[in-house]
Amino acid sequence: MKRGRLTALVAILCALVGAAPAAAETGDAAPIRNLDEGGFILPTITGPEAPDEYPFRVTLGEEQRLEQATPTEVQVRYGTGQLAFTLTANPASDAVGSAVPTTLTLTGPDTVTWTVTWTVSHRAGNPAAGGAPFVYPICTVPYLHGYGLSAVKKFLRDADCAIGKVRLARAATKAKGKVAKQFEPAGTQLPAGTPVAVKLAGR
Repeated sequence: MKRGRLTALVAILCALVGAAPAAAETGDAAPIRNLDEGGFILPTITGPEAPDEYPFRVTLGEEQRLEQATPTEVQVRYGTGQLAFTLTANPASDAVGSAVPTTLTLTGPDTVTWTVTWTVSHRAGNPAAGGAPFVYPICTVPYLHGYGLSAVKKFLRDADCAIGKVRLARAATKAKGKVAKQFEPAGTQLPAGTPVAVKLAGR
């Protein structure tokens, strides 16, 4: 199955697809993290064992407070009521673009420290598809340029992808050609077993 800035808006920038690759965490909730350590960062979800909840610790200044604005927004305000910035749970999607419900929930405070929990409701399945499981991005396309077909097949197999259509440029053969073009960019996350087409050039 994709990772803010403290001005008028602090957005959660990653979704299930497009998040920086990381091992899925186990348990109902991921370990609590500090918001100032890179902002909201969601590890790549690669299976139903990954947690739904990702909590973050937020420490405010003496004149600031947090308020739950909507199910997907938490606002930081000054003592005067003026808005400082907003934390937003952006929509997430799985490997084939199905929307995954997300929320942002405020708990606390413990003195000046609050907890904001980003919930990605993927375990119960896709409500728009009768609870069918979401598709997890467990094929991460490797870099294939310059490699021969036998090496390419191994790289794809090791990444839980598959070899797709093999096109040949003039003077290229499957035995001697090297990849000049791959039709899925390196780093793309796709459902397991997705075929990746390549074009071979001559030596």
